[in-house]
Amino acid sequence: MSEKIIEGKAYYCYLNQPDIRSNPEWSLQLVPSQIEQQRFKKYGYDMSMITIDKENLGLSVYMRRKVKHMDDVLERPMLFDKNRKRLELFEELPNGSNVMIKYNEWEGISKTTNKLHKGLDLIAVILLDESPNLFKNREND
Repeated sequence: MSEKIIEGKAYYCYLNQPDIRSNPEWSLQLVPSQIEQQRFKKYGYDMSMITIDKENLGLSVYMRRKVKHMDDVLERPMLFDKNRKRLELFEELPNGSNVMIKYNEWEGISKTTNKLHKGLDLIAVILLDESPNLFKNREND
């Protein structure tokens, strides 16, 4: 499938270290524009409300990239600053960071339930905000 690009606000990011609570994966919850939220709903993607301190911030879509094995850093989503220079994370992106995401849509039939599943493969993230001190530009990349 062709790669797509979308902007929005990122929440609950796992881009520095993969989330290992169940299946290891890099991920984030993206709150896109209301038009994009409607498009994701129309095409059958799961949407969930992002709530922080009892405030609803918008419907989000879950984007992830599975970790095939813990030594495989090549599968990690790429991260860039707003000038398109590579960034290295030392902590996770703060909730509400403005980002541009490159992703692929995928779908497949579950072998166990025989139901259609859809998802969004996270390829790259551009941080559109000023890079905070918890980032370091990688001059060599």
